[in-house]
Amino acid sequence: MALVYFDTSALVPLVVAEPTTRHCLQVWDAADEVATTSLAFVEVHSALAQATRQGRLSETDRRRSLDAFEARWNDLIHVPPHDDLLKIAALLSAEHALRGYDAVHCATALAAASDDFVAVAGDRDLLRAWHTLGIATIDTLG
Repeated sequence: MALVYFDTSALVPLVVAEPTTRHCLQVWDAADEVATTSLAFVEVHSALAQATRQGRLSETDRRRSLDAFEARWNDLIHVPPHDDLLKIAALLSAEHALRGYDAVHCATALAAASDDFVAVAGDRDLLRAWHTLGIATIDTLG
């Protein structure tokens, strides 16, 4: 696979043991390059903090996961959310019933899509939107 886009639901299992971890790692390893929106940095940090608050991660595990994520972050292509992309995301949020950051993921992948491109997520609404837009997808949930 040439370029693979990971949304946050595909990034978190790379650093926290989840049922989708093995699948996400396989896709990551098969990719020539991996991209995501720069906003995923905030989303992953937020997801790990929430998991700690909910008692699913200890503080030590959260710190280890953050270190692992930030190491992987350096290997990602970060696509910044410029004004035109955000306008497209706003339209996509209404057209495809997407939450805010999911709409940004949708628009970012749409902008990066090419013939040898696949977008990876575990979010059903985002996967459905990408499919409708003609983007090849991988569902981390199988």
